[in-house]
Amino acid sequence: MKHIIIIYLISLTSLIAAPKEKQLVSPAVAIELLETIKADAIVLGNGKIEVHTFIDPLCKMSQRYLALLYKRNYEMFSQYTIYLYMHEIKSKKSKKHILTIMNAKSSERMLNTIMLEKDMTQLTSRSRYSGESRRTFEEIANVAKKIGVYKRPYIMINGKVK
Repeated sequence: MKHIIIIYLISLTSLIAAPKEKQLVSPAVAIELLETIKADAIVLGNGKIEVHTFIDPLCKMSQRYLALLYKRNYEMFSQYTIYLYMHEIKSKKSKKHILTIMNAKSSERMLNTIMLEKDMTQLTSRSRYSGESRRTFEEIANVAKKIGVYKRPYIMINGKVK
């Protein structure tokens, strides 16, 4: 009987803890959803292939991804147009960081300051975030939820997760 209970608990734990490892919508629907937030992205490069990426500024893997993009600057930015969407990992509690990036005069510069230089002195107080930044934050979160974004960075090409 003990073994049955243990097996049941292990299987229950894996069901609860396992991330959703698939996209919730078709590539065509994902592209439609991404079009609704495309104007809110930080855009890097001007290549023919569009890459849409959801990142969290405090996520180590997102930081490595951004560093790699800049390290391979010419190669990446001439082949790809990369759309970066700020999307919070709840456990990282990065909403303040994301809103600071969105609210900055140069979002790309602030993104680099926070993610690559790890300089948190630039964070703005909550009262200084614009309503537009808060709306954008929620819109991106809603699209991410509909698509099924479960990790960062969450990289999509042609509406498919990579």
